[in-house]
Amino acid sequence: MQAKLVEVTGQNWRDVGINNTVKEVTTDEYRSAQSSNQLDVGMWRSGQPLAIVLGNNELFVPPYEGYFGHRTGMLWAEYVDSNGSKGVKPPAYAIQLIEDINEFQSTKIGSPRFEKLGERMVKNTVTNLLKIGVVQGPAPVYHRNALKNFVEFKTHSYEYYRTYPYRGTQWYFDE
Repeated sequence: MQAKLVEVTGQNWRDVGINNTVKEVTTDEYRSAQSSNQLDVGMWRSGQPLAIVLGNNELFVPPYEGYFGHRTGMLWAEYVDSNGSKGVKPPAYAIQLIEDINEFQSTKIGSPRFEKLGERMVKNTVTNLLKIGVVQGPAPVYHRNALKNFVEFKTHSYEYYRTYPYRGTQWYFDE
């Protein structure tokens, strides 16, 4: 399925005049190219629930993910990690994003300042094309009516291993 999505994306780009080549590589090849800053473009599912963002800043600090995610801005990350002695100095918006996530994580949830910081982080990320949103397909959750103590999901995310907040250990069958 992912390969087809990439092929369609490549064709869409060619249709509007952006020449590209779609090349499938192994996970090891991908991570090696990513770590050595050799990727021109990549595709990855990205997103985290607020509860995770409050304890993990990696989506907002170069390289904008962990080793097992899609990392970009590798030379910026080197600069940040070395306190400016290596790498390439990030642009002002990237520095602002780092400052904002640090303050966001220590600001009262739901306060006007919290909301302002969150909005600015989203705008900064989208405006500067750190992430380009394409589509989030539906991810339906099916269950039998005999399964009890099963609440309607409010989030569906890898970070929660899909069902963690819903206490699957407390579900039971009524048959």
